[in-house]
Amino acid sequence: MHTEIAATLVAPGWAARERRRSVAIAMLVVGVGLPLLMALYVVVGGRSWVALTLDREFLGLVVLVGCLGIAVRLAALVEVWLAAGRRRSLDRIETAAAVVAMVGLIAGSVAVVEVGRARAALAPTFTATAGEPLFDPDRPVTSAPVESTAPVTTAAATTTSTTRPDLEPRGGVGEIVVVTTTTTTLPPKPAQPDSGVSAADLADVTTVLLLGGDAGPGRGGLRTDSMMLFSLHRPSGRAALISIPRNLERLLFPPGSALESSYPYGFGDIANAVYPIVSSRGSLRDAYAVGDIRPGVVAIAQGIGYSLDVKIDDYVLVDMQGFLDLIDAIGGVTLTLTSAIPMPGNVPGARTQYPDTIGPGVVQMDGSTALGYARSRKGDNDYRRARRQRDLLAALAQQVSLTDVALSFGSVAAAIGGTLRTSLTPDELTETLNVIGGETAIVESVGLVPPLVDVRRPDYDAMAKIVGAVHMALVTGASSGY
Repeated sequence: MHTEIAATLVAPGWAARERRRSVAIAMLVVGVGLPLLMALYVVVGGRSWVALTLDREFLGLVVLVGCLGIAVRLAALVEVWLAAGRRRSLDRIETAAAVVAMVGLIAGSVAVVEVGRARAALAPTFTATAGEPLFDPDRPVTSAPVESTAPVTTAAATTTSTTRPDLEPRGGVGEIVVVTTTTTTLPPKPAQPDSGVSAADLADVTTVLLLGGDAGPGRGGLRTDSMMLFSLHRPSGRAALISIPRNLERLLFPPGSALESSYPYGFGDIANAVYPIVSSRGSLRDAYAVGDIRPGVVAIAQGIGYSLDVKIDDYVLVDMQGFLDLIDAIGGVTLTLTSAIPMPGNVPGARTQYPDTIGPGVVQMDGSTALGYARSRKGDNDYRRARRQRDLLAALAQQVSLTDVALSFGSVAAAIGGTLRTSLTPDELTETLNVIGGETAIVESVGLVPPLVDVRRPDYDAMAKIVGAVHMALVTGASSGY
């Protein structure tokens, strides 16, 4: 009987092939055939394991096949026991085989439950845009107007006076009537920035808005302290990264949008404040509601897309605070630093305390250290800070392994579910990470920072032309000059 128990675990139904042929075939199909078909799908499909582990549909398939496999093996074990005459006691070898079988089934059940929990944790990560770009400068934007949150700048009023004697004096005294006309003239609204590049020329270029949020303990709300445009020319594989400073002022919004009605002459705060302002006001949240995408993401995408005259196809929002949990879940990340990096004060509740500086040289970072590395601005600037965050993303994409994920799949999935939001599919996200991490495909890397750009008095038309030149460089293969 112990051999039948062992055979049942490997090929449920095999031991019953002579007794119940149709039942045995059904068990073999469900318990062996389905897992083999799933494995064939993985091999033939050519999808990366990262994309597969992030794909909720695939994880749902794993849960379904796993549950069926466990149920069939339990049924096959019962069939073997019944065929043996329902003996009340088993000999030593049979008992050992039964214990091994039950341990294996329990372990399989735990694995299936873990995958199911991971699938649920990943549910908020991927948010669809119904196949439409997140923002297209060639399409009008309309939303319900909201109460203005900023004073409207106006030109000085002009007053004209006309004096005439009254034709019908009363009381014998002549009366002077003064007629005053006041005209208030509003200055013209800023013109829509023009990149000078047609949409047809960039038909093969896709652009993803990369946002790094700096929320967490000790800081209320999420501000997009890291903002980059990642653009990929798919036929050639050439890519570009354009960094947008967090302190960029007077961001413009498309006509007809809610924020344009409140800030017709440019946003009244720096760019990284758009997200928390929209998120904190119910009327703005309603105005920028698009499916499951966070309203703050829609608003900042409209502002950046309109101000730089660029179509934004998708977005990726990474909460840098959540990186702490993700990096700890995979056992840390290693970076090689060319110089010493002064570290900021540690966030409240951090698991470890890092030194005042890290580097130069090889630095093994846990979550707290990696977060400090990404947040540091001491002796540095926002552009280099954005570069460090990009390096951290690249290192994470390169170093995470299937073993790391498998050993702590639930923790990794929970960290990703609490850290990442994107309109990309799992395969598109994996491709984006591979390009960023590979470095060789990045042929253009431009920072819209001083001295190239005056962040306090930005010329958005000139900035749009820089972005247009970078995108055309991807199409032609010639350098943009920036």
